[in-house]
Amino acid sequence: PDAPTSVLGQDITISGQQLVLKTKGSLLIAGHIQGDVHGESVTVGDTGSVEGTITARQITVLGEVRGALKGSSVHLNATSRVDGDIVKQTLAIAEGAQFAGSVRRAKDMSEVTPDLG
Repeated sequence: PDAPTSVLGQDITISGQQLVLKTKGSLLIAGHIQGDVHGESVTVGDTGSVEGTITARQITVLGEVRGALKGSSVHLNATSRVDGDIVKQTLAIAEGAQFAGSVRRAKDMSEVTPDLG
């Protein structure tokens, strides 16, 4: 339950064909990922960017995401730039956030449950 937060620093770029990053804890992305991310809690920091789908129970975006967000709780900070669709249970978009895409409520929890296996 109190797993430490893993941090991908600003100097890290991860990319690959059909790349999937999984964490059973929290992940802070300050660098760049080209691929999908699954986790309990995923935060894209203000210097971070993700090209791919993020699936997590809790998603917070301060940086840039080009791809879908699938989460129980999704929060777009004022500095966030998101280009992709959002599937969620709850959503908060701060004033100043940039968002292009569609939003819909998850049909059931399986749509927003990360694959942590």
